[in-house]
Amino acid sequence: MNEQVFSITVKDEMIYGIWSRPETVSAESGRTAVILLHGWGGYRTGPHDMLVKLARRLSGNGYDCFRFDFRGKGYSQGDRRQTGNRTMLEDLETVIPYVQKQLHHPQIILAGICSGARLALYYARNGKYPVLHVIAMSSPLLRQQEMASTLAAGQSKNTLWTYLRKVFRKETWLKLTGGEIHFRAVWKNLFRPVADLLLFSVRRRKKGKRKAKGRPIETKSSEVQPFGQLQGRLLLIHGEKDPETKPALSQIHAMLQRHHVSSDTHIVKEANHSFYSLAWEKEILQVIEDWLKIESRKQ
Repeated sequence: MNEQVFSITVKDEMIYGIWSRPETVSAESGRTAVILLHGWGGYRTGPHDMLVKLARRLSGNGYDCFRFDFRGKGYSQGDRRQTGNRTMLEDLETVIPYVQKQLHHPQIILAGICSGARLALYYARNGKYPVLHVIAMSSPLLRQQEMASTLAAGQSKNTLWTYLRKVFRKETWLKLTGGEIHFRAVWKNLFRPVADLLLFSVRRRKKGKRKAKGRPIETKSSEVQPFGQLQGRLLLIHGEKDPETKPALSQIHAMLQRHHVSSDTHIVKEANHSFYSLAWEKEILQVIEDWLKIESRKQ
């Protein structure tokens, strides 16, 4: 296995990454590329270098692995304040054709953590390039406002309590009054889920009144919708103690069921959102390696 730096231009800004190249291509991996996507608060290494270890391990199994910094993160150019879902999607849709060109159109596997996992799931459904598999670790909710419906359905009361405790914690208000907190981030991560829950409750009450008056309520089609160009399956990995695990998995499984998409779910016992334990990390690397071996034999 050897590694080399690669760079790509996206809208006059450079993004930089590392290509982990296998010494030999195994019969199981074929010519398959794994693109690793870091989370919102990190960069190409992932939490505690987890993506580095995953890339090197998979490279040892014959996979070409590409991990890069989204614009505004790590060594890539760009204003970090402008980094968001749109720019991350633009970056991914530039990296994929670069990988296709370098390896003469290999199969693509997307592996992401946190918001990188959410992007991978989104792309599998809406992207324009074919994706073989998706490995999503600690994916947050696909749409933040849907936390309201999940909570209202009684599927994650503990998660609501977690958010409320953050909002009313003494140190949170001390930081707010001291000007130590970015208010946009506070709104997004603390207040937004609560506000969404209240908004959902109001809307549901209005719909109930409309139904009582005999007015028709629009319903979504029950027909199975296409799930992008996903060719294989999904592996979902979450920590048992991550407060987002239950609502996120509830939403993701519901979406996959609507689209008849096959998936596997692995829960790491006692683990948190970023898997800050060598034992948890070791377990995840082994699970991914074994899962890919099983899937490759099915092809």
